[in-house]
Amino acid sequence: MDNVVMVLPRERLLNLDFIEGLALRITELNLSRIKTTDWLADKIYSFEGVILDWDGRRLRLDPDIVDRSYGQDVACTWNSEVKTFASRPAQRRPRHSMLLRLALWDAAMKMNGTPVLP
Repeated sequence: MDNVVMVLPRERLLNLDFIEGLALRITELNLSRIKTTDWLADKIYSFEGVILDWDGRRLRLDPDIVDRSYGQDVACTWNSEVKTFASRPAQRRPRHSMLLRLALWDAAMKMNGTPVLP
């Protein structure tokens, strides 16, 4: 398959190393919290290929997937909160409920040529 992005396994996405690496990548974007989510959505929706999820299954990109991954966080405050881990270590692993959001970020950063983890 051409143009395939494989998301990291669940264990890697829900790891402190991943959230700290993602914090660095999001900080490098230098965007507001709302524009950060817009950037993510643009990457995901403009991708002309297949994204395979943490279990190797094709991720279905419905029109609400980015909003759904952010849950009730319509102000996108998580984008600001996660940036703090670029300067201080995270104390807790990400919650399982954040798995889809982290998977989308992993895919988007890979599409951008700036993977979160090597």
